[in-house]
Amino acid sequence: MSESPKVLLSTLMVLGAQSLEKAIPIDELALKLGIGVSELQVELDKLTGAGYAVTTRQAGRVRVYLTGTGVITASSAYS
Repeated sequence: MSESPKVLLSTLMVLGAQSLEKAIPIDELALKLGIGVSELQVELDKLTGAGYAVTTRQAGRVRVYLTGTGVITASSAYS
């Protein structure tokens, strides 16, 4: 896995985006990471394609959270 998806996984983990109820709006996540929403979407597509994250639309905003596999993968970076 390249560096960008690892950083994104780690950031989602630290922010607590580990369930639908705690999903982070991608525009807020892009601001925290200092990147554009379109650039973030490219990275999110990689994570969702690998089964590490899920995107959903709530209250008109696209949000993202980690799957169980994403949580395990992100946690492994700390061990």
